[in-house]
Formats: sequence, structure tokens, C-alpha cells
Amino acid sequence: MKRKEVILFMTVGTGTHLNSDEEGSRNLARKLYYTIGKIHPNHVVFFASEKSKETIGYIEELFRKDDDEFIPDEDYQIVTISAIDDLNTCFETYESKIWEFDYLSDKDYQIIMDYTSGTRTMSAAMASCGMFYSKDLISVVGDRTTGEVSMGTEILNYQNLYKIYDKFALMRIRNNFNANRFMACIEILNYIVDLAIHKESLMHLCKAYYSWDNMDFEDAYDNLRKVQTNDIEFTEIRDDIKFNLKALGNIVNSRSQSLRNCYILASLINNSIRRSEEFKYDDAIARLYRSFELIAQIELGRYGLNSSDIDVSMLSKNNVSDEFIQELERTREDGKIRIGLEKDFMLLNELGNDLGKYYIENNSKIKNLTQKRNHSILAHGLDSLSKNDFDEFLEIVLNLSYTLDKDMKKFMKQTKFAKFDLKLKLNTL
Repeated sequence: MKRKEVILFMTVGTGTHLNSDEEGSRNLARKLYYTIGKIHPNHVVFFASEKSKETIGYIEELFRKDDDEFIPDEDYQIVTISAIDDLNTCFETYESKIWEFDYLSDKDYQIIMDYTSGTRTMSAAMASCGMFYSKDLISVVGDRTTGEVSMGTEILNYQNLYKIYDKFALMRIRNNFNANRFMACIEILNYIVDLAIHKESLMHLCKAYYSWDNMDFEDAYDNLRKVQTNDIEFTEIRDDIKFNLKALGNIVNSRSQSLRNCYILASLINNSIRRSEEFKYDDAIARLYRSFELIAQIELGRYGLNSSDIDVSMLSKNNVSDEFIQELERTREDGKIRIGLEKDFMLLNELGNDLGKYYIENNSKIKNLTQKRNHSILAHGLDSLSKNDFDEFLEIVLNLSYTLDKDMKKFMKQTKFAKFDLKLKLNTL
């Protein structure tokens, strides 16, 4: 297997010495030479100021003393940093070289970054850049009795950044979770290795809301029950999870079909709101339309009626007019009377129901909205719907749902997805 070519990035300072600046630079050159010898890179990129370039000349001398060569442009290159105390300048300088080797070259390189020397700003910027681009970071450690690492005590220290990367991953998970990108959360979780992070519970959390978002209530309930809400990762959403678990429990286990359906309706409306927050208005209105249908079906169910198979005998018992019954009879097919959304609400009006009355009173507005939905790209047409269309449709659906059940606001609250607080407490200090 072909090995990657190793590129060593090194920050270069001037070194310090009580007697002379030259001796300080020579001491530093010996330390840098030690690192180069240990890494044995194919190429070195020095990042230096105009003044610290002199240090690199002393490194060349050390190679010659060992009967070796250190050839400019072939074995090494020097990148001058004009503002060695400006973090952004330093970072962007390192970044440009990473791009050169990683993205603009056909070869496959391993970049190792040694941030030991140079100004504090140069070192901080290199450590940050290496962490951002997931590069190997090293520093030279040893006896610091004199304030800096003494000659002969140097040891290369590879920085293990997995805990930091995992913390970044957690923040990405929280952001993706709040944006309803639950599969992205699951993919990120697969790369977390820190055993202190409650990965299994987080996985169940994301799977639960992924399933709920796709209306797979049983799988959502099964996963959400397995979330250990006492774990620190769930501190700010603990109460929301409990609300959500109660809602899912009613959907999965309730003996009351009406209660179960009301929770499903609330879930569906909240689902449409989430799609609108993603600016997917055609998708959102498609869900509102189904909510609209479901409201009528739930209410008809309370009369013992099923819109997929209307029992005419039940209509007579509830004083529905003969004319309306005859109209329905004319639609009978394969022995069944099946009615759609409009007829559902007209039947409710015939039954003297408030939902039917609301539909009749707002018939013009509702027809306009349903026609827009019918012309949508996700229905029967090619049109795109707007936020204003969604807001108008949502108002109608909410008014109907609140009329359907006095506890609908509670159901809506309990089926609203939990959201993490993304404002870091550190930022409030």
C-alpha cells in the first residue's frame, strides 16, 4: 500500500538566550531539528517572521554537520507571516497551505502541525487551524525548569483531540436536532467515541423524533421510553420529553379512539408547522389538508359514522334530511357510500354540528384555500404555495381543531417537539 507523503508544518520563533539573540536562535534550531529528525517528513513548511527566518539557516547547518542536505523548495519552504500577533492572519496563512496540499494537489498528504515555537498567537492559531481541519497536532515537551524545554529533555507530544471533536459533534447534533435533521444527528453520533457522553440515549432520542416526524408512533414511543432523561445532555429538554412521551403513550396505548385521534391530529398539525419553518410550504399545506380531513372524520366518528362507508340508518336517527340522504345514495358504489372532505363538513352541518356550521360560514375562504392546495405541485397541479397561503390555512385548521376538542391546545403543546437551548451559558457571563 502506498504511504502518504508527510508534510510537517512548523511555527518558527527566534528563541531566547541570556547571552545573545544568535545563541537563542541556534538553541531553537536544534529543537526544531530534533522534531524534524523524529518525524522524518517528506517536506517541511516553516511559518516565520522576517526576523525568525534566520533560525532556519541554522537548521541547514545542523543537516550539513550530519552529512545531510536540507534543500530549499525541495526539502522545505518558508511562508512569511507579516502580522505574527494577529490571530486571523496567522490562521488564514496556515489554512491556505492546508488547502494547497489537501484540495489543490493530486497527491495524498498527511499534514502534521507543530505549534511549539513562534509567538503565542502563531501557536494558538496553528492549534486552532489544526483542530478545525482535523490535522495531527504535536508539541515538544520536556524539562521546563529554566522556563523553556531544556536541550536533551525533548519529547514529542501528540495531542489527542477526540474529546474536543466529540464536543463539537454534540453541538452539531443539537443544531441538527432543532432543525429536524434527525438522520444527520444519527450519522454524527456514530463517530462519537467519548465514553462520558451518553451516546445510546442520544441515539434513542434522535430515532424517536425521526420516527415521530414520519408518523411511526409506536417506534417513536419505544425509542423515547429508552432515553435516560436524568443524563446531563437532556437537562434543558427533560420536561419537554416527558410531555412528548405522554402524548405518544396516548397515541399508542389509549383505549379512547377519539383521544388517540386528537393526539394524532395535533401531531399532524405540528408536523405541518415544522415543514413551514423549513420554508416547505407545499409540503406543509399537504399536511394541513390531511389535518382538515381528519378533523371532520374524528367528529363524524363521534356520531358512529365513517366517511369511507356511511351508514345511512345512522343519518335518519340523527335527523339528517331525506334530500341530503338521497344525494348521498346517488354516490353509492360497490355497496358503499364514500364521501370526501367537502361532503364530510356538509354532513356535519346537516347534523347541526358546530364544525359543519363553521365550514358553511367560511365556505368561500376555505374553497379558495383548498383550490390552491389542489393546484399545488404536491397535489394535482404545478403551482408553488407561499407562507401567506400556509398561515391562512393554518388559521382555519386551528379554529376547527379548537372547536373539535376543548383540550386541543394541550394536545398541541404535548406533541410539539422538544428543542435544545443553543445559547451557551458561557456567552452570558
